[in-house]
Amino acid sequence: MRWTKLVKILGDLFLINFSFYLAFLIRFHGRIPHANWEAYWTTAFWITLVAFILLYSYGLYVGGRYQWIEIFAALVWVVVLTTLSGIALSYMLQKYAFPRSVFLLTAPLQLLLLSVWRYAVWRYSIWRQGVLTLVVIGPYDAAVRRARQLHSEGGRLYRVLGLVVEPGAGATRIEFPVLGTYEELAKALDNSRPRAVLFCDGLPLALRERMLREITARNLAVFIVPDFYEILLSQARIGQLDGIPILRVDGFTSAPLGAWKRIFDIALSLCLGVIAIPLILLAAIAIKLESPGGPVFYRQQRVGQGGRVFQLAKLRTMVPDAEKLTGPVLASAKDPRITRVGRVLRATRIDELPQLWNVLKGDMSFIGPRPERPVFVEQFRKEVPGYDWRHRLPVGITGLAQVLGRYSTTPADKLRYDLLYAKTLSPLNDAQILLHTLKVMLMRDKAS
Repeated sequence: MRWTKLVKILGDLFLINFSFYLAFLIRFHGRIPHANWEAYWTTAFWITLVAFILLYSYGLYVGGRYQWIEIFAALVWVVVLTTLSGIALSYMLQKYAFPRSVFLLTAPLQLLLLSVWRYAVWRYSIWRQGVLTLVVIGPYDAAVRRARQLHSEGGRLYRVLGLVVEPGAGATRIEFPVLGTYEELAKALDNSRPRAVLFCDGLPLALRERMLREITARNLAVFIVPDFYEILLSQARIGQLDGIPILRVDGFTSAPLGAWKRIFDIALSLCLGVIAIPLILLAAIAIKLESPGGPVFYRQQRVGQGGRVFQLAKLRTMVPDAEKLTGPVLASAKDPRITRVGRVLRATRIDELPQLWNVLKGDMSFIGPRPERPVFVEQFRKEVPGYDWRHRLPVGITGLAQVLGRYSTTPADKLRYDLLYAKTLSPLNDAQILLHTLKVMLMRDKAS
């Protein structure tokens, strides 16, 4: 374990418990009764363990380059879930002397202290790592697209030094400097001296293998936008056939792995339904007050597992007959058809709550590829090779593309996320995606 990770763990867990101490001092005006303090110490280990599991599950001990909003959103839910777990644990352990008011005081203290601490760690990490300089390699249009995505981070995390593209491309465009062609890779790397290289999609495998030898010889980090071949190789098992070294590839999951997924969906939809019903009623009142003539619910055909079409239910967030003049179009981030109430419902994801009924019926799962409308499925089938692979999975309210992607993530990249999810499908992975879904609810630029 690197010392930086150990410092993060010790700092986080100390502040989690120190917040309780401060809350006790505030609650009891500086003199903590022995019985109340003893009740805390009895549950402190379990509360600390829950907090550590949540911090770990949200990836706060994994190295990487993150925006501050991602870290802060994770901390918010760590504090909320730790508080709720602590209250439940005090009841389960029958420690009734642990005042509920202390938990309520502790939560904002934890968020404040953890945020200050983690912001300082984040700034130090950014300073120590510096900006990651990259050379992007691939067909010109794909290389420019990926370079723009990295450039959108504002230059604090990544900086594209230039592109290495096919011969004759990009001669008249200077948005990103062209450092050379595929055959000139070695010279381009020596002149620009990047710290990493990004391989775009669309680069022939044989060419990529040859260029990898030049890159690894310079000890540079390599990032690859995976195609189906690389995704299939992920999770491959090492083995042998009569002494021949092999990688066993099992393909993508073609059906739910077992009863666990369906049981999980039913149990969670019933539990969340208790909370969802009053929220849906309040939202329905707000929708009717804003546009009395329009319906509260919006039903739309979506393509589910196996290509089966079903009716997806949502709370209406657009003006009535929003597609009367335009026909079917994908919603944009600043779509003028979205109502004022609709923007709030979308920002809080309350408009998705009626889909609990779809999950209960078996049309959907909680975790899986986001179901698309039939007209867009036909369009994506023509534009994105292998798009139908995603229909081998049960579709979901949320998924890996919604957690790791952004609102502007392309259908091709969403498909990559869906296939990567198929290769790692498990109860633990589903639980982790649910936790991260709570986090992205606080982030406006994430995929929908």
